[in-house]
Amino acid sequence: MKKYWVLLILFLALTVYVKLIGEQNIPLNVEVFKLINYNQYTPLNPVMVFLSKYGREYVWIPVTAILLVFKKTRRTAITLAASFILAIILGEASKYLVAQMRPFYYITPDYLLVPRPHDFSYPSGHALIVGDGAMVLAFTSPKWVWVPLFVEALLVSYSRVYVGVHWPLDILGGWLLGGWIALFTIDMEGRGLLRPFERALKAE
Repeated sequence: MKKYWVLLILFLALTVYVKLIGEQNIPLNVEVFKLINYNQYTPLNPVMVFLSKYGREYVWIPVTAILLVFKKTRRTAITLAASFILAIILGEASKYLVAQMRPFYYITPDYLLVPRPHDFSYPSGHALIVGDGAMVLAFTSPKWVWVPLFVEALLVSYSRVYVGVHWPLDILGGWLLGGWIALFTIDMEGRGLLRPFERALKAE
């Protein structure tokens, strides 16, 4: 079995645990949320709100588009795009299957910095996408490309707890699933299963 399947097993185990117990009933999850969300540093708040709102689509779509332009990075761009599509499908399915409510339904919303999202909480869609993207680049790109984007992904993930819209376990679940999707898609690309998309782009 490929080593990256361990990430999927860990995600599934965490998902079952969250579904059975409920995130609001996991003391460490609640305490870590409070530690981050209740200790906001006011001058930092606009940065965290910006990262939370715009750190996903406004970074990762342009990054994918730029990588698609250049011949040397086109395979990475296709891998990214394929992994994002898979992440959106599995992430949305997971949200509705697990159906966990967000922290502000259980904990005082005094430190909520953004409007309340109306969908479910687990896993974090932001952490899933940016974690997936960061992992794809970490295995396919030079350091000067993936290191700053990996840091950006970590900051975006942290910001979702900081602004009050996600539990810490939402973030962990997003990264576990995103990491598995990234490595799975890289493996599929290595096997040539994404070549039709590469040929289609060359033909244009």
